[in-house]
Amino acid sequence: MRSPIIYLKNLFGILGRKIRYAGRFSAGWIQTFDHLHTEIYGKGSIKLGAYNQNRGNLYLVANNGKLEIGDHCFFNTGCCVTALESIKIGNGCKFGNNLVIVDHDHDYKKAMDSDFITEKVVIGNNVWVGANVTILRGTTIGDNAVIGAGCVIKGNIEPKSKIVQKR
Repeated sequence: MRSPIIYLKNLFGILGRKIRYAGRFSAGWIQTFDHLHTEIYGKGSIKLGAYNQNRGNLYLVANNGKLEIGDHCFFNTGCCVTALESIKIGNGCKFGNNLVIVDHDHDYKKAMDSDFITEKVVIGNNVWVGANVTILRGTTIGDNAVIGAGCVIKGNIEPKSKIVQKR
């Protein structure tokens, strides 16, 4: 069990975010986050279930998109999740360090920096994701899947699949 000070610190952090983002941020009251960074822009929203935790520097960004994370998820150091459309993460997921999840790509065919192509990302329940993984737009990962370290994932991953990068 972590120090009661962390729980108290997170309680105040959640309360502050609820006030700051006026209804666009919601979270269960019991979390054990260490260096949680949230950014919500435009019509974006972030919804966190209960009992989530991270080891350090977790970036959650909703730029007009909807970001939902279920209960009992763990994020290791240096994870970044950015939603321009929709990212949904189920319950009981575990993520290794240096994770990137994005529901968008830059539209390289257009000259404007603000042009993006978006497609939702859905990650099921009890998914385990190794270190240094990137999950791209248009990805669905089924329940109980395992994604090995160093993978770049795009598309449909069936439930109970084991994906590894071969060298």
